Amino acid sequence: MNRGTVVFLTLVLLLTHTLAIHQTPDGDFAAPYEAAHVAYRIGRNLVHAGVARWDPATPAADSYPSLAWIGLAALAARVNIGPNVLSQYVGLFSALATIVLLAQFSAKRMAGLIAPLLLAASGSAAAAGASGTEAPAAMLLVTAAFLAFERGWRWPMSSALVALAFTGTEGLVFLLALLLLEIVDRPTERARYRSVMPAFAVALGGVLLCLFVRRAVTGTYFSSFERLLVSFDTEQFRLGLHYLWSFVFASGFGLLLPLPFIAVFTGHLSPRGRRAGLLVCAWFGMTLATGGDRIPFWNALAPVLPLLFLAIQDTMKGWMDARPRLAAPCWSLLVATLAACFLVSKLPGDLGPIPLEGLLSRWMSPPALLEEAFGHTLGREGLLEEIREVETLRPLGVFLRDKVRADATILTFWPGAIGYLSRKDVIDTLGRVTPPPGTRRTGSWRGLPRIDLLAAIESEPDYIVPLVGALEENATPTDFLRRWLRRWDVVGEEEGRLQELIAALRLYELIAVPVPARDAEPEIPSPYPFLLLRKRSLNLGPQLQLEREGDRFDVLVKHNGHRQVVDLYIALVDRDEQVWTMRPTGEWVQKGTVAARSSLLMHNTGSRTIHAASGHLPSGVEVVAVSISLHNPGLTPGVPFSGVGLAVHERLPR
Repeated sequence: MNRGTVVFLTLVLLLTHTLAIHQTPDGDFAAPYEAAHVAYRIGRNLVHAGVARWDPATPAADSYPSLAWIGLAALAARVNIGPNVLSQYVGLFSALATIVLLAQFSAKRMAGLIAPLLLAASGSAAAAGASGTEAPAAMLLVTAAFLAFERGWRWPMSSALVALAFTGTEGLVFLLALLLLEIVDRPTERARYRSVMPAFAVALGGVLLCLFVRRAVTGTYFSSFERLLVSFDTEQFRLGLHYLWSFVFASGFGLLLPLPFIAVFTGHLSPRGRRAGLLVCAWFGMTLATGGDRIPFWNALAPVLPLLFLAIQDTMKGWMDARPRLAAPCWSLLVATLAACFLVSKLPGDLGPIPLEGLLSRWMSPPALLEEAFGHTLGREGLLEEIREVETLRPLGVFLRDKVRADATILTFWPGAIGYLSRKDVIDTLGRVTPPPGTRRTGSWRGLPRIDLLAAIESEPDYIVPLVGALEENATPTDFLRRWLRRWDVVGEEEGRLQELIAALRLYELIAVPVPARDAEPEIPSPYPFLLLRKRSLNLGPQLQLEREGDRFDVLVKHNGHRQVVDLYIALVDRDEQVWTMRPTGEWVQKGTVAARSSLLMHNTGSRTIHAASGHLPSGVEVVAVSISLHNPGLTPGVPFSGVGLAVHERLPR
């Protein structure tokens, strides 16, 4: 088999790998990541409002780290192409082109295809290719810049470095690291006259241009990533350490990662492999200092993976050339790594008759600090969680666009898909697209942002998105409030802070809304309602009425708001202060609390009322009082944030 055939098969492997893992639970090709939607909204505003801002009415801010991706989204809006489609096509092309470039580093040997094969097997590269983010484009540019550096191609190198500065936040640091290599470790294969110093001068000029463009677009020369990089935050450092360790332990490359370090000490690593390894270390150092990111499959490391695999390839080639008897162990390690990568890209489950589900679940369990910070598991399961999250948030954006008034303000921890699809005034609770209260600069998309949650709520938005989807089984609203404090608040999960947060949220009521099942089909509701916090002063909740004649009663509801799902509870108190509740069948029970009607879908009734339930008071029971109340599905009376609207109580004459 010749090299061209192997390269082609490697391209097919990467494309197949990407299409296989970037799927919804229904088997459809999934939408881009949540963060990518931020660029889509800013790019659309650039075309239609003339300013590259999250909200055209607000001051300029550093809302998204990639200027190039904002420009790509603007191009999509200009030519009337879905930005998700264009960004995913560009990402797939970039990932495939990276394979071709990697194959050029050793164009005459079959062993020179180890790096392309590892990249095709990498779940990180495959996931990044369809992510809709700038990661695969940055991966292509990093590879192109290093190839041009090694070959002494001046203008291709400067062009790649300038494009990388516009595409990825790490572009400036990567350029400085490559410049340092030119000074202290220039490739000896280049003739003396092939110095690329003039190209670095051009590249630095291009980076300066990038800084001025960033200043014009965002109001600041340096991105939030670069500010975080020099902040020396110990919490971010600890998080970054766990992030890197999770990659070493769970990416599937754990067997091969030590090889370049061993080769350095034994003197078998080629100069090119050494330079690639140093650039990888610089990139890993940036990740260590900034804490990684919450995007699955180690997206922050994806751009530099080709150089990591190149260092591994040169190590294995050096060993096999120096000691031919090491060829068999090297190829065995490669096969074992490819098998491990396959398992990482597989959802936890048995492999035919081999019971692997428990082992894979434990392997993909993140360190406690990483799980608390980002909430995702590792590997394919973490990718599926991200896909499900986006599949849930996009329909919510459609619901807010169609059912909520145009001037509504929405506070959320997940601004991307909601902001892009709703077109409403969406405020990022974590201050990444809009500066937090009392500050002028946005937070970073890297690491773990800490903000004053109480200050964020003091702005009194109309709606707050408290979590993605519905509550877990047996969970209460207090659980997600504790999670807020534990993960994002500057004070943390303290009982006093929890009480302060609950007090601040007394202006809001929890509601369940029937979002569409799919954003493309807004009239087909999802079987699971979405929970929101809505400001009480909006007066959009349903209103109850109780009509009674003798021992018969009727419950009427008037609703002037958008669609909402509720449970109806009907209770009475007897002369012994015992509480009875009515079942859907009309029977009355003393033990337990049951809903008379569950999952009622409230529509806007206008000036009319709708009949919700009717029944008879129990015979033989001296009833003292009757009450009716509405509650969120699955939450019983007495649970915080359970009630919806005002309950109606009526005392009966003795």
